[in-house]
Amino acid sequence: MPRRARRLVAALAGSALVLLSLTVTASPASARPNCDVPNPPPICEGPDPVDKLPDLTASVSGPSGAVGGSTASYVIRVANPSATNAAIARNVTVRVATSGGAAVTGAALSGWSCGASGGVATCSGGSVAIGGSASIPVTVQLPSAAAGVTVTATADPGNTVAERNEGNNTGSQTTAVSAPSLPDLRLTMAGPSSVRGVYASGVWTMTVTNIGSAPASVVNVRWLTNWGGSVNANAVKSGAIGFSCTVPPEYVQQIVYCYGNATLQPGASATIAITAVPPAPGNVYGPAGVSTVTGTVDYGLQVSEADESNNAATVVSTITT
Repeated sequence: MPRRARRLVAALAGSALVLLSLTVTASPASARPNCDVPNPPPICEGPDPVDKLPDLTASVSGPSGAVGGSTASYVIRVANPSATNAAIARNVTVRVATSGGAAVTGAALSGWSCGASGGVATCSGGSVAIGGSASIPVTVQLPSAAAGVTVTATADPGNTVAERNEGNNTGSQTTAVSAPSLPDLRLTMAGPSSVRGVYASGVWTMTVTNIGSAPASVVNVRWLTNWGGSVNANAVKSGAIGFSCTVPPEYVQQIVYCYGNATLQPGASATIAITAVPPAPGNVYGPAGVSTVTGTVDYGLQVSEADESNNAATVVSTITT
């Protein structure tokens, strides 16, 4: 081979070695950017590489049992466990949903924005470091009746954060709610089946019993007729609680109000006997000669009760001449 040709071949071979060297040489690990810092360089923008992702988990801690009508406190913990391929979780959203109760967020967390509507609370905008966690306090208004309330927390509910594991983002806690201890005032009444108008009097006896599980105070009773007659305002009172009774003049003796001055304990009863003289059969509001008297306990709904449907009773009698 001529000398000039041999020099050309040698030059081409050297260029190939240089190109090969450029192709197989990788940047040292120390030269790669560190994206796990508060203000990462621009090269870190965009999705993390597959081998470097956060992993958000959510758990709920709270009471296993509570009394209805009260509030219960829960703590939502969102964690990002450490791993060889972990990364900071940024712009995290956590949704807290309640089944059977109304959620109210607690103290605000630094870096998070929290709010609640109905039974759902949402906190967003936070970051969770590698191996770190965030605790979100939540208060839930429990129903007044016996029920089961479940509080469920979900980290990244919209799947906007790419994670190593998307199957562990939800946790929950169920609280057994027992019925609150409340009084239950029941009124029964007895009266004449017939009474002579103008000339004779009848006696209507109202008995109030607390069939609930808690004491009842501010126990008021109303006696109401569909006629105006002569009523004994100094009604006979007996039983476990005293009453002070009065006839408001503006009602022309159609109504008697009796106000309790003590507490009616569970299982206890009190009795009020009211004496009244009805008018002539034609002087009633409604069908002539038909007397309707209604007794109502807690007519102003001042006592919170387990059952509000048994507070009244009615006696219908005939007014004769």
